[in-house]
Amino acid sequence: MKNVVYLFGPTIMIFIGLSYFESIPITFVLFYGWLFFIPFITYLRHSKLKEAFVQSIKNGFAVKPILIGMISGVICLLSIYGSVALLQNHLFDIDRLSKILIQWGFSGTSVWGFILVLILINPMLEEWYWREFMFKRYLDKIGVPKSVILTSFFYALYHMLSLIPLFEMPFSLIATIPVFFAGLLWGYFRVKFSSIIAPVISHALADIGIILVYLNYLM
Repeated sequence: MKNVVYLFGPTIMIFIGLSYFESIPITFVLFYGWLFFIPFITYLRHSKLKEAFVQSIKNGFAVKPILIGMISGVICLLSIYGSVALLQNHLFDIDRLSKILIQWGFSGTSVWGFILVLILINPMLEEWYWREFMFKRYLDKIGVPKSVILTSFFYALYHMLSLIPLFEMPFSLIATIPVFFAGLLWGYFRVKFSSIIAPVISHALADIGIILVYLNYLM
């Protein structure tokens, strides 16, 4: 039961923040608070898990995982920005999207703080939660492939929830598919290198692609 709650927890936090409070600052507090405190408290109670995680971080600071993370991240960045640049007139209503973001509080000077969170904090906490904490919780129960798929699905789920108010169907659903495959890719990196360093680097560069889209087309 606890694992099921952990799977749906981030999505519930996004739903409460965006649908009930309609506030990105509140959503950030709820969402990132969940991603941080759930594994943090668990690791405090289980020193072996903490030690294994620390060792995995050390293992990740090698040339190959860092290089793979950077190359895959640049590919993600270019894919995101290039897709929007080519299809922007068919993908979304810029005025409508900007109004929704302003309504949610994503405006003014606070935008730059949000952007720093998305680039620096978001990749670390999401990868820690999904590719480390939740991946390991299911690893012994269902094996490597199913654990990667399961965590990637729930990782994509709350992205779809946040996209539904912003984009018309079926684009909000279609846009979630690359998120799911990114989760699979980063899950594969986690397994291959026994560390989340490569996923974090790749994820951060992908988020930069999203921020560039915002700065160039929506800000």
